[in-house]
Amino acid sequence: MKLLQLLTAVVAFFMLTFVPSIVYGQTTYTGVFRSPTNTSTYHQFIREGSGAAVYINQVATNQPILRLSSGTATANQNVVMTVQNDGSVGIGTISPQAKLAVNGNILAKEIKIKTDISVPDYVFEDTYDLPSLSSIERYVKVHKHLPEVPSAKDIEKDGLDLAEMNLLLLKKVEELTLHLIEKEKEVTDLKNGMLKVEERIYRLENKN
Repeated sequence: MKLLQLLTAVVAFFMLTFVPSIVYGQTTYTGVFRSPTNTSTYHQFIREGSGAAVYINQVATNQPILRLSSGTATANQNVVMTVQNDGSVGIGTISPQAKLAVNGNILAKEIKIKTDISVPDYVFEDTYDLPSLSSIERYVKVHKHLPEVPSAKDIEKDGLDLAEMNLLLLKKVEELTLHLIEKEKEVTDLKNGMLKVEERIYRLENKN
């Protein structure tokens, strides 16, 4: 619903800022709106002479519903935004491969990713088989990346799934935390052992 409202506002903006003269049913025109002769398949809102263009498709299911162009008076050229019939939105691309595809940078105050991937709190279960550091070392020496984490070549080929990667990194942090806890216990045991040895030596040295 919000997307539809946004698109409606965008189209209204183009209509209000273009030259106000309107001509219907012509392939040549002097105004901002035209429908090709003998067809109601699509309409175009176009700035006279140059500028931005809006293409609106009404019928064809194999064509985009809406396209916004810039720097041209011809629809479907220099397209900066497109909406496909399946609802996919492309910014900077005319062939979005997802519900929202952006060919460029994204700036946002907050991004929330909802996912059905299991959060790896199971790492803290007593039944979890924590990989040993020695096994991780052997894996890294062979594969040059952490277990379960995609390699640089895989990311270059297939891209990076942010939700999956964040959960994988969380899992590795949790595993590392468990290793650190265990190492701290070992260090504490060693310190206590050393204190006992030092106390014994002190008593032996001061026995007489």
